[in-house]
Amino acid sequence: MYHVNVKDSGHEFEKKNLVTISGRKGGYDMKVCKHCGIKGNQYALESIQISGSYKSENAFTCPKAPKVEKPKRIKITRCTASGRIFENLTPDSEHDVVPVPVGEKDDNKGVWVMGVGEPVKVLNYEYYTI
Repeated sequence: MYHVNVKDSGHEFEKKNLVTISGRKGGYDMKVCKHCGIKGNQYALESIQISGSYKSENAFTCPKAPKVEKPKRIKITRCTASGRIFENLTPDSEHDVVPVPVGEKDDNKGVWVMGVGEPVKVLNYEYYTI
């Protein structure tokens, strides 16, 4: 069983039932990704439980999600990361997007900006495009 974050996965889930279903674990909604067809149950607001019969890389990252064009400049709304290299990522600060560093995966979960001395990844819900 995989617990997938709705915001970070790239899946675009649609509710398939009209009324919330009551089960042993509580109320849930059946969801299906409109891009790849993966199915899961949503018990909480930000996560969906997906069966272990799917490949883990397909569960955590939608293989058929449309590619999103990366912005050139972003404005930070909040930064949940901690550490010395994230000190310049304060709310309302503006940053230029840098290329993905060598050895890192280019996914739709965020963009890379220059932190203090090295590139850092800012997640999709931590910024907006300028």
